[in-house]
Amino acid sequence: MPALQSQLQIITLEQYEALPEDTRAAGRATVKSFGVKSRFVHFEFFRLLEDHEGLGKKGDIMALEVNMRPCGGFTPDMIHFAHSTNVYKIWADMVAFDCDTKGTGNHHYGAFSSRRDGKQYKLDDYEVMMKYGQKMVMWGRIPEALSGAMANQMYVANFDTEEEMMAFYADMAAQY
Repeated sequence: MPALQSQLQIITLEQYEALPEDTRAAGRATVKSFGVKSRFVHFEFFRLLEDHEGLGKKGDIMALEVNMRPCGGFTPDMIHFAHSTNVYKIWADMVAFDCDTKGTGNHHYGAFSSRRDGKQYKLDDYEVMMKYGQKMVMWGRIPEALSGAMANQMYVANFDTEEEMMAFYADMAAQY
């Protein structure tokens, strides 16, 4: 079986509208089947890369997770920073007033990167902050209870362009 590639992606309305119709249909069907109204949700789907007996055919969309809660980790914070907004205020407005009174601000590309202790990165923490400190909106140690899944040190940064964000990811991953 081919390896699966994974990528966290928070999408905007414009990006949602650009998704393949079968992916959008899977999301809409999931919302409808669970009777979701005025709440956080996040779904994770994948596309089969080959036929799997009893599961589906190549190209089928499969649900990996259906969650009736905000995305995990630092995702709500990343949305706040990347869109100069407050997703919890928007959610509360939706429940209380059936509309959004907060709105969003300027768009940035929000990036999360984490590192494990004991690895030799080309840029140490000091060099990361010297190079990207103006872009950092959040950084620090990850609590020990979560570090097994998320690493030991985390950085959340905002960038004006996708190219800047990708350069940040390359710098953060570079090891000796």
